[in-house]
Amino acid sequence: MFKALLISGENEDPQITELSEEQLPKSNVLVKIEYSTLNYKDCLAILHGKPVIRNYPMITGIDFCGTVVRSSSVDFEPGTEVIMTGFGMGEKFWGGHAELASVDASFLVTVPTGFSMKNTMQCGTAGLTASFAVLKLMDFGLEPKSGKIIVTGSSGGVGAISILLLKKLGFDVVAATTKKENFKFLQNLGVRDIIETSVLNSSKLLDKQQWIGGIDTLGSKALAGICACTSAGGAVVACGNAQGMDFPTSVAPFILRGITVFGLDSVYRTVTEREKAWALLADCLSDYDLNMISSEHQFKDILNLAKQLFENKVTGRLILKMRED
Repeated sequence: MFKALLISGENEDPQITELSEEQLPKSNVLVKIEYSTLNYKDCLAILHGKPVIRNYPMITGIDFCGTVVRSSSVDFEPGTEVIMTGFGMGEKFWGGHAELASVDASFLVTVPTGFSMKNTMQCGTAGLTASFAVLKLMDFGLEPKSGKIIVTGSSGGVGAISILLLKKLGFDVVAATTKKENFKFLQNLGVRDIIETSVLNSSKLLDKQQWIGGIDTLGSKALAGICACTSAGGAVVACGNAQGMDFPTSVAPFILRGITVFGLDSVYRTVTEREKAWALLADCLSDYDLNMISSEHQFKDILNLAKQLFENKVTGRLILKMRED
């Protein structure tokens, strides 16, 4: 038997319950989960179900890491430490808010050298997204001498890890946050150039050139403001919609300054792309870095934590230890 956060049906409340291994879907790798995470997307699934959850019953959790218990795949022997992110976990397939998971081998990557399993979940999908975004900017040709990089949603998981990566790589970072009380958190990350998101929201359609690139987790007016203030030839990565799905701008930044906006999806990336992104995280981030932006909690507290995160009462990453010591 194992414990899991199960939502039995569309009108059913989520409950931590005990299931048997036989109830798991039939896939080619069985994983004993050590750590999972709690993301905003998880909170939507836990508290509201649809549209995040596509099928019922569902075990929530878009991330997990653990040890292979049994495998019919030549790629993963028993004892291998693996990471699971994306591919519809916790939406279409039973996810990581459980002590066991049965998954397809093609969804998994091994824990990178230099990282513990806890480290991988201190990053999780948020860190992977941040790494993809930073790699996209560098592949575009931006480097530290190019100019400043702005990061929105900077106290959240994607934002905070983007900042850590950029600073480790030598970039000068501007952090945008909706709350003044987050300034100290950002200063502890080494950021000195901090603005309130409202400054971006009130930007003109074409405004003073202030940075060469950006990583945006908000969308809507914030993304429009970033574009309006991006220097000629710069690039912005859009990877979130916390402020809204709209994009109220004009063609001016694109045809007068030639800026580029990249859309970023981290759910269905190839294993090769994932391994490159995980390698960057492992090369750049230490235990100290990740402990600054995350807190560890017991699985049994997940429902209360989900409410706090959904109500924006949490800063940084929430890591779930799935098994009691």
